[in-house]
Amino acid sequence: MSSIISWSDIFVVGIGLDIAGAVLLAQGLLMSDRQVLGLSRTYLNLSPDQVVARVGDRIAGSVGVVSLVLGFAAQLAGYVISLSTRSNVDSSLPRGLTAVLFALAAILFVRLAYLVIRHSFERHLLIRVARYDNDFVLQRHPYGGLLLVLGRAANMSSRLDGESEIQYARRVWRVQEVIEGWPANS
Repeated sequence: MSSIISWSDIFVVGIGLDIAGAVLLAQGLLMSDRQVLGLSRTYLNLSPDQVVARVGDRIAGSVGVVSLVLGFAAQLAGYVISLSTRSNVDSSLPRGLTAVLFALAAILFVRLAYLVIRHSFERHLLIRVARYDNDFVLQRHPYGGLLLVLGRAANMSSRLDGESEIQYARRVWRVQEVIEGWPANS
């Protein structure tokens, strides 16, 4: 009786990772902080919804690229193992269905990993974007006013009555220090 699982299934897992990575990469293009800010500027110097959307695209693109690299590496490993062992695996319908299940499991794994890491990466990248002034110079601390509007755009917790920018930053963003207000116009 032949096994429905073999080392050559690594090929299929690799292809599943490639598919998931390509979908995420198509969903979000990799952009630098400057590009995110540049695309999201309006006449008032900021469009918070665009900043949040571009950060989301950047995260999806990053996870997509990693998934593609892992997928290609898994395919390479599968070819090397197959050539090294020269195992003869009988073909059958259950064997084919098992291969499809492995590919679907790889796609599901990438999707779940993306959902798990997205929130913390989004928070980190939005805080970093809030550290840029109007001349695209990275400051030591984020601007409190930017954190307020980015938090609203990212559907984070609202500012409480009487809450200062620093109190809001500590409670919602877990940031201990901020520059009060917005970047000064140059």
